[in-house]
Amino acid sequence: MSHWKGVESSSTFCCVQCRLLQPPTTTCVECAAPMTAPVELVRELLYYRDMQIGNHRDWAMVTAFLAGSSLAIPVLAPLAIGSMVAFAVGKFRARQQRRGIVGIDMPQAAAAVGSTTIYGVARRFRSTVTSILDDAPVLVEHAVVKDRAGAVLLRRCEAAPFLLEIEGSGPVLITGVARVTGANALAQRFKVVRGDPRLGRMGVPADLAVTGELEVTSVTVDRADLAITGMMEEESVVELAFHRDGGRIPVMRGRIGAPVIVADRRLIAAGL
Repeated sequence: MSHWKGVESSSTFCCVQCRLLQPPTTTCVECAAPMTAPVELVRELLYYRDMQIGNHRDWAMVTAFLAGSSLAIPVLAPLAIGSMVAFAVGKFRARQQRRGIVGIDMPQAAAAVGSTTIYGVARRFRSTVTSILDDAPVLVEHAVVKDRAGAVLLRRCEAAPFLLEIEGSGPVLITGVARVTGANALAQRFKVVRGDPRLGRMGVPADLAVTGELEVTSVTVDRADLAITGMMEEESVVELAFHRDGGRIPVMRGRIGAPVIVADRRLIAAGL
C-alpha cells in the first residue's frame, strides 16, 4: 500500500478518452471522463482508437480496474494492477504487430450553456507556468503530440490565473481549467521520438513508445487578440482588494467538464 501511495502521488495521470496528461485526479479535469488513472496503469489502453475495445465485457473490466486505481478507493489498487496486467497480456498477444500507441480524433471543445466570449490582452496576475520548450514564463501552454495522420497521441495543458484586459472596461480574471483551441496556425512544431526531453516535461514516461509531431501553443504575458469563452461570475479576490472595493471583479473560471476556451481572435475572425 505504501508503494502504491508513492506512485500515486508522483505519477502523471492520463485520460484515456481525450489523452490529457494531468496531475492525480479521479476524473479528467477537462472532459470529466472517469477513465483517468496513472499512465503506468492505462498505457495498454492507449493502443485502442477512440476506446473501441472488442466487446462490452472487456470494457466493463477496464472500468472496474480504473475505479480501483482512483484516489477515492486506493485499497483496490493492487487488485486493479494485477487484473490490468492480465487483461493487457491477453489483448497484446492478439496485437503484437502494434509498436506504438494509436492516435484519436479530438472532439471539438463545446462551451457551457450561458457562456460569454470576451476579447482582450493577457496580463500577468500571480504567477506564470514554465514552457516545456525553453523554460520561458507563459500564462497558458497547450502541448499535443500527433501522429502522421494528425491524430492525437498525448497532450497536456498548463495554465496560470491571468487577467484579461478589455478595452474600455475593467479586467476579467481568467482561472481554473483551460483548453486551447483553434487552427493552431501560430503553434510551434517539432519532430519528437521516444525519450525526447520535451516529452518528459509533459509527463510522458521515457519508455512509452511515442513518435510524432509535437505542437506547442503558448499564451505569453501581454499577448493580444485573445478570445476567451466561459461562464462569467463575480468574485472577491484578496489581491485586488487594495485596488477595487472589496476586491470584487468579474471572473471566468474553468471547471471540470467545462473549461474556459482560449483561442486567437484573429483566427476566429478569419474563420479558421
